[in-house]
Amino acid sequence: MKKANLLLLLLVAATSIIYGQTTIKGTVTDAETKESIGAASVSIKAKNSNFFDGATADLQGHYSVSGLPKDTLSVTVSYAGYAEYTKFIVNHGTHDVMTLDFELSNNVTLGEVSVESMKSQMRFELDKKVFDISASAITAGASVSDILQNIPSVEVTTEGSIALRGSESVVIWINGKPAGLNTENQSQILEQIPAETIERVEIITNPSSKHSPEGTAGIINIILKQRRQAGYYGSVMAGISNMLSYNLNANINYSSDKLDLFGSIGYLNRHNESSIDLDRKMTASGSRIGLLQSLTKSDGRGNHLFTRIGGTYRPSAKDEFLLSTFGMLGRQNNNTAVNQSSNSKLIFNSERNTDGNNKILGGNITLGYKRTFDKRQTLDLTADYNQWSMGRNSYYIENGNYDFDADNVIDSTYTTHERQEADMINRSINFKADYTNVLADNHKLEAGYSGSASNERSPSDTYTGTTADNMVINPLLSNDYLYKRLVNALYVTYSGAFGNFNYQAGVRGEHTYTQMVSRGYKSIDNDYFDIFPSLFLNYGWQETNQLQLNYTRRISRPNGWQLNPFKNISDSRNIRFGNPSLTPEYSNALELNYIKTWRSHILSFSGYFRNTIDVIQRISYLDQDVLYNTSENVASTMSAGTEIVVKNNIAKFLNLTTTVNLFYYHLDSFDYEVPGIGYHVIGNPQEDFSWNVRMMAQAMLPKGFILQLTGAYNAPRVVAQGKMEGNFALDGGIRKTVGNFTFNLNARDILNSRGITIFKEGENFTQLAKMRRSTREITLSVTYAFGNMNQKNRKRNQQSNGDSQGFEILDVGGLD
Repeated sequence: MKKANLLLLLLVAATSIIYGQTTIKGTVTDAETKESIGAASVSIKAKNSNFFDGATADLQGHYSVSGLPKDTLSVTVSYAGYAEYTKFIVNHGTHDVMTLDFELSNNVTLGEVSVESMKSQMRFELDKKVFDISASAITAGASVSDILQNIPSVEVTTEGSIALRGSESVVIWINGKPAGLNTENQSQILEQIPAETIERVEIITNPSSKHSPEGTAGIINIILKQRRQAGYYGSVMAGISNMLSYNLNANINYSSDKLDLFGSIGYLNRHNESSIDLDRKMTASGSRIGLLQSLTKSDGRGNHLFTRIGGTYRPSAKDEFLLSTFGMLGRQNNNTAVNQSSNSKLIFNSERNTDGNNKILGGNITLGYKRTFDKRQTLDLTADYNQWSMGRNSYYIENGNYDFDADNVIDSTYTTHERQEADMINRSINFKADYTNVLADNHKLEAGYSGSASNERSPSDTYTGTTADNMVINPLLSNDYLYKRLVNALYVTYSGAFGNFNYQAGVRGEHTYTQMVSRGYKSIDNDYFDIFPSLFLNYGWQETNQLQLNYTRRISRPNGWQLNPFKNISDSRNIRFGNPSLTPEYSNALELNYIKTWRSHILSFSGYFRNTIDVIQRISYLDQDVLYNTSENVASTMSAGTEIVVKNNIAKFLNLTTTVNLFYYHLDSFDYEVPGIGYHVIGNPQEDFSWNVRMMAQAMLPKGFILQLTGAYNAPRVVAQGKMEGNFALDGGIRKTVGNFTFNLNARDILNSRGITIFKEGENFTQLAKMRRSTREITLSVTYAFGNMNQKNRKRNQQSNGDSQGFEILDVGGLD
């Protein structure tokens, strides 16, 4: 018996020598953004034994693996959308704990040649999808609005509105902040930002309580270029298109241990053609009593200047100061011709020509300070000021003739002159304080305050007359609108991990105060408080599987023009006005995500469900042959869908990213009574199943050419009081780098098919509208890059960081 016990003791001792108590731990971060990569897979394999183990990084990117043997070990880290990375080390067994950090890059390696321009354009992070715009071959000469049309699940309407998963209740951020953008100015601003200034676009469909709950569909975060790489570097670019549009861009960056500086300037001159073809049938008791036909053609040219400058200063390892600013100056000239004819009770034909001059001036300044108390505690303070001023001067001339009495054929002609001077000035101040405390290796507490104050004023004066010399101010077409909003919020989140299971729970409280004043109407104040909880669960297994479940509550507040009761009758047959009685719409959103990774393939499956109450819908009704348009909290909606993303690296020269979005939409019935006239707009229950598909392909051709194609199809779907027909589009580009020069040829809307057709119907009318926002455009550009960076040495230095006491790093390298 004693011999048996002695033998057992010797076996245990031998095992402890071979498989010791050594633990390896570290963090996984993005090589460019320095952000942690939660849920990354870490696998460790021994060279001279059967030892194999691994772990999944927690939400903060921390990982830990225990029981490592004295052996040569390969430590491999991978995450969806990033290049897999392996370090080879020798564990000498002299330390109980070893630290090994990883910085992952999304560069794709082809054989032994690293081709940075072929890096993955899409990658997955724990709470968002990231699209690398700098890797795209179709950005030259484009604006941010053009680029968003190529992002899966994002749509850009003919009016420039942005929709995410079919909903326009989406918030646009720049560098993680609203930057003064709202639904009234975002289309004009995004049209004027050159795509070359953009580093990446982040799609956050279900943000946590740490972030603003505004936007029931989620957040689109646009990140401007700013890289922290040692040395100085930059580029200059010039391009021209077949539409005689041209663009110029230049940027420069400097980075050292204590100081980062960046600056960029971009000029975009664009020529654009758009059109709207509309047919409206008026009916009574099922019989047609009139027809209105309208054709609108617009020819515009804009000059846009965008500049950005800033820097980060780190006087010590614990302090970091940030100053960043960007500004925009633009002018858009449009010539619009509208031809209308009607054969209803009032028979008329008219031609309306408009010369418009739109100006935009604005920008953002951000101040930040980050204090790192120790390895576990940080305080991040940010304050920013935003101001946007948009002026619109328009001159209209309308010539027409009409028949008051069709039986007696009484003809009359008329000429109307109209000049409208309108401005919109939006100012906002935001302040954030974020505190983080890592309580243990796998547990973290976050808390903070967020405050926002915004002020929007929209004065508008209109002068009318029969000639250019006798025009006088028309009070029916003039207004002065003021909208104020103040939001104060507190939040707290707690996250932790148990083995392969990660979680985050949070709650946010927001108090909102709004005030609206419009000429001729009394002031309307609103004051309310809301609670927004969030919950995120994540489980990983077998190193290549991730399952995520999350829930959030969100809000969409009505914006300025939706609340303004002033009737805009500049188009006498199509009158628009707001509704000051609108209340916010609230949404409960649930998502289930599954990510499976292989060596050269990634599969992402997302199932989502969203229930929204007090939905703000556009309401249209006909009265005396005039179509009136307003907004109302009419009903509730329920939407559910599935988003499938497949990424394939085929034969080391072809990258394919395919996104399929299937969604179901249900709108409850509603009954809206038009104030003052007792007219009812009846909406029957609507439900619809629709889908869209988008494919991005990148191919490495002979002689170093890179080809990119992006195609998309949107199936027909239900909209308020009608249906939108299906549409498709194809964009492409080819790129070649020779030394420091990169040549790029791209084409947007190759098939000239990017248009929208909408059918609407209501009591006593049906309407068909065909709209095109732009036409085919081909752009050629040349970029020259300069700098003193050594890519290979920098990459080796970045990947070899960490405390190597207790082990020896034999080799490092990316594995394809």
